Amino acid sequence: MKNEEENEKRRIIAEESLELFYSENEGLILELDKKSFCDTKTNAENNQSRSTNLSILTIPEVATKLKLINSEAAKKWIEKRGIRIHKFSKQNLVYEIEVICEIDKPFVKALKMKYPLVWKNIYRRLVKDYAVYELLMFQLEGEFDYVPTTKIKRNKSDEKLYNDLME
Repeated sequence: MKNEEENEKRRIIAEESLELFYSENEGLILELDKKSFCDTKTNAENNQSRSTNLSILTIPEVATKLKLINSEAAKKWIEKRGIRIHKFSKQNLVYEIEVICEIDKPFVKALKMKYPLVWKNIYRRLVKDYAVYELLMFQLEGEFDYVPTTKIKRNKSDEKLYNDLME
């Protein structure tokens, strides 16, 4: 609610300043006309609202982000990584934050192997968006590292040695 009021005040101030500018400079020939200035202002407002909401990407946009030529390859990549594809208005959409996390995951796992004590701090300094950092940390906590499940059969001498050590 507070953000909406602030945005409204900013919009009114921008419109008033634009009217004042045009009234003072009527004789000047401007490269930017009133419409293009308003479009620029609207784009800035859209970018601000986009940063507060979860961004979505289409499959071709994901392909571009992954530097893939084919949208089908991008769709297979998305499905392989378990990212849910949402259908909205005859378009397949995915959340950008999930795609970014999946792109960063191999790098973060390599950091974890190379710097087991400080890998979180290193990644936090490298990542631009704190929400991506938080989501990736949450996802990695849920994953288990591979633990060998090989069972070794003990013979009688091993049992005796084990029992002697346990006493």
